Amino acid sequence: MLVLGVAAVGFGWWTVHRSFPVESGRISVAGLDGSVTVYRDDAGIPQLVAETDHDLLFAQGYVHAQDRFWEMDFRRHVTAGRVAELFGESQVATDAFIRTLDWRGVAEQEFEMLDDQSRALYEAYADGVNAYLAERSGVELSLEYGVLALQNPGYEPERWTPVDSIAWLKAMAWDLRSNLGDEIDRALLLASGLTPEQVAQLHPSFPWSAKPTIVGGPAPAAPAGLDVRAVDGGS
Repeated sequence: MLVLGVAAVGFGWWTVHRSFPVESGRISVAGLDGSVTVYRDDAGIPQLVAETDHDLLFAQGYVHAQDRFWEMDFRRHVTAGRVAELFGESQVATDAFIRTLDWRGVAEQEFEMLDDQSRALYEAYADGVNAYLAERSGVELSLEYGVLALQNPGYEPERWTPVDSIAWLKAMAWDLRSNLGDEIDRALLLASGLTPEQVAQLHPSFPWSAKPTIVGGPAPAAPAGLDVRAVDGGS
């Protein structure tokens, strides 16, 4: 029994560990023009250094897929109203609601309206995601796929597309709609004749200056002992 227990623990550790991203060393990936260095800080947050925008976005897609492809894939199904394909008929009502909003359709239209440079960057990101998908499958991509296989054994993730990325932005906008009521109140107060200054006293704006998103100044040097993973250009 002890041997079986140790074997079970070992198999469980091996299964979980297979889904972890490679965080150190050097690997080769086809699709890059040059080399990209990925630094990870103590919290595991990646910082990418590349010589071209194409390589930067390609590597970002690759690293995102390493770290959180299950979430990416799940969100992709949410934004397209395809959650039932993952979890069955219980999600049909959710899919119907999302398809009514048509996030995916709007994303497809917006992609067609992009200029060539923006489109190329979205495509580079998608190529990076797909480069990682080409290397792994099942639980190697994410542990959640092992659990999903119990309910949906035939499921295989599709290739990532630029429209998938744009559609995600629609879901983010929906998640950030919590101040919708305040925005409507502000509009009604302005329509009633109050000045913008008076409305601002009733509904103060967010203190952006007190909570900057990006702190100015030079980028910090990589701390000693930081794991480094280089993604080399390949053919």
